[in-house]
Amino acid sequence: MERRLIAGTPYRKLLTAPRPVAEGMKARLEARGIPVVLETPFADLPEAALGTYMGDVALWVPETLWGEAEALMEEGIP
Repeated sequence: MERRLIAGTPYRKLLTAPRPVAEGMKARLEARGIPVVLETPFADLPEAALGTYMGDVALWVPETLWGEAEALMEEGIP
């Protein structure tokens, strides 16, 4: 399980998935009040310079909400 500090808050990686899937999961989790950070392999470069990257990206959630986020994923996040 990967962990890191993001803006001083401990985050944990929830999943790695193709960007369209990850964007959908991000929107659903945020709709349930769970903050999400989406990270491409090109985090240091502006998106505009890369075009629209649709490969695998990582979804990070606050460690305190990781269990809730994982449960919502298993339920299919209605």
